[in-house]
Amino acid sequence: MNIESIENYLQKVQSVLGCKITLDQEDKISEIHIVSDLRRSPKQILRDIEAIMISEFNINIDYKKVSIAQIQSGSLKLDQDPRLKLKLIEYNNNGSNVMVKVALEKQGEIYESELLGVQTANNFKRLIGAVVLRAVEKYCDVTDVFVFEDVKKVNLANMEVMVVAMTSVFNGSEEIFTGTAKIQNDSNEAIARATLDAVNRHVLHLDLI
Repeated sequence: MNIESIENYLQKVQSVLGCKITLDQEDKISEIHIVSDLRRSPKQILRDIEAIMISEFNINIDYKKVSIAQIQSGSLKLDQDPRLKLKLIEYNNNGSNVMVKVALEKQGEIYESELLGVQTANNFKRLIGAVVLRAVEKYCDVTDVFVFEDVKKVNLANMEVMVVAMTSVFNGSEEIFTGTAKIQNDSNEAIARATLDAVNRHVLHLDLI
C-alpha cells in the first residue's frame, strides 16, 4: 500500500488543505487526519473521502477513522466565500395557511426547504426563520438541531433593523445565537437574512462527524 499516493490523492479533494495517514501494526490504515478550510461541511468532505478510498484504492474506510479539523484559510478568495447565502424566498397563500419556500446557495450548490403553517402575522415571521434553518440543516446533513426562537424589528441609527434569535442543540450543548439584517425593501427577506447571519458563523465551526 502506497500511503503517500493516497495522501496526495486525498489532498485533491475540494477544501482539503492537508492529509496524514497512520498505520497499525498490520500496516492497515488506523487513522486518516484531514485539515480543511471552511468552504464545505465535514460531512461533505467525509463523503468524498469515503468515495475516493473505495473507488480509487478499493479500501472501505470506517468513517470513525477519519478526523477532520477545520481552520480559517487566509487564502480564501471572494468567490470562495464560505457563508450560506439567500438565493430565493417565496410565499404562497392558501386560505388560512401560507407556504414559505427558501433556497440557499453555497459554492454553486442549492439547498431548498419549505414549510406550511397558519397565516398569522407572528407565525408567518416564525415560519420564515424556521424554513431557513431547515435549509441550513439540509446543508449540514442533520435534523432537529436548530430552533427559531424570536424576531423583533428595532430602530438603530435611523435605520430599521431586524433582529432574530435562534437556538442550536448539538452534542448535548445548547447555545443561543443572534443575527441582524438591515430592512431594505422587504422586511420578510430581512428576517431570512438575519437568520442566516445568526447561523452562518456557527455552522462554519460545527463539527458534524
